[in-house]
Amino acid sequence: MVFNSLDFVVFIIPVFLLYWLVFSKSNIYQNLFLLAVSIFFYAWADWRFLILLLGSTLINYYLGLKIYRTPEDRKKSIFLYIGLVFNVGLLLYFKYFNFFYEGFYEILNVFGSTSTYNSLVILLPLGISFFTFQTLGYLIDVYNEEIEPSENLLDFSVFVTFFPKILSGPIERASSLLPQIKEKRVISYEVSVDGLRQILWGLFAKIVVAENCALIANPIFNNYENESGSTLLLGTFFYAIQLYADFSGYSNMAIGVSKLFGIQLMRNFSTPFFSTNISDFWRKWHMSLTTWMMDYVFTPLSFTLRRHQKKGLIISIITTFVLVGFWHGANWTFVVYGLLHGIYFIPLVFSGKMNTSEIVAKGKLLPSLKEVFKMILLFVLIMLTDVFFRVESVSVGFEYLKRIFSLSIIDLPSVLFSSTTLITSALIGFFILVEWVNREKKHDFEIGNYNIYLRWISYIFIFVLILIFGKSAETFIYFQF
Repeated sequence: MVFNSLDFVVFIIPVFLLYWLVFSKSNIYQNLFLLAVSIFFYAWADWRFLILLLGSTLINYYLGLKIYRTPEDRKKSIFLYIGLVFNVGLLLYFKYFNFFYEGFYEILNVFGSTSTYNSLVILLPLGISFFTFQTLGYLIDVYNEEIEPSENLLDFSVFVTFFPKILSGPIERASSLLPQIKEKRVISYEVSVDGLRQILWGLFAKIVVAENCALIANPIFNNYENESGSTLLLGTFFYAIQLYADFSGYSNMAIGVSKLFGIQLMRNFSTPFFSTNISDFWRKWHMSLTTWMMDYVFTPLSFTLRRHQKKGLIISIITTFVLVGFWHGANWTFVVYGLLHGIYFIPLVFSGKMNTSEIVAKGKLLPSLKEVFKMILLFVLIMLTDVFFRVESVSVGFEYLKRIFSLSIIDLPSVLFSSTTLITSALIGFFILVEWVNREKKHDFEIGNYNIYLRWISYIFIFVLILIFGKSAETFIYFQF
């Protein structure tokens, strides 16, 4: 039941009405209803792993209380380690077992072994990377005494299973989400309308921009051996936009749906393609994952290696981004993807600009030529790196890049003047324009302060674009993670 499906529309309307008309008397009623709805929503997506989700919820709830209530530091640490082993163990088994299993046999074969193996058929539970990181962060925060654990199992269960974010995030922090769950929510017309507005923009990003980009990018990637370098370069451009529109579209819809229930999820994307350096890009791209990795991996690691100064900082950054890449999937392509992003930080470390964040053309209509140059240069770098996010093997990724930078890069792309390319390019232009205009606002389609007639013209225009150019899509790219 994806957000852009008719099933979800049929699901969300009665849920919204029942939530506010029947279950709004207290936060207990609201949370009981949200938990039931979230369980139903997850079971609809994949009922086979519902027991895993609920079991993880119960175990982490219990461990959080044990960590908090245990006075001795040594015993407190034991419960934290149990939680780390349990949660990381879930990820390692369901997501990475075959990766390490196959790697082990490949190492044996290097040393002359003739052993053979068959990959185990291990199904990947939907959302496991997201809800596991959320519960991991919760236990670490309780251990570090940054938050108190939830004494209420119902509140904690809603925190873990809340349906708008269970499948693909954002990865929420307990310090932000739990207080909202503990309090009774009151319906707000302004917040609900803003949520609908964000859903509309997310829907446009997904089924119009991302899916039309896929119509161009997929055939190019699938037939890269027979395409010119210029066509392959064009394919990387459309894939980069597809990836962003797909995931930011999901995030906007998830945040918008959550607003309908009086709960604010964290922003996950903040117009990252308007960044002028790699550090600023990662402050705006998949923000819930980036901040999680910064807090729980980079910060303690850099503190441990601080005596090595810049070398220690570089090691910490590269390690963090290798893990960011590996979080996405059990494939060396994601490791290379993360490694490259980590390497891109090295010039910033030596220049001392890693912690600086430039706001492009703040308060201005247009950026300077210098800012345009930096944005384009960074986008091309990100775009080329995304090749490893798309291909199935590292060797194919390097071969793809090699073919881009062949002599055929000066040829006209084979799909340049196709109607699909021209229409999609115009849709991307509109998409980027709206995001540019709203780059300093709380989300990409925050137009609540505009004239009412202008607002309705905008809604109708986008709705018409969805009707004319929208494509069917059964899933989102990040569902596989």
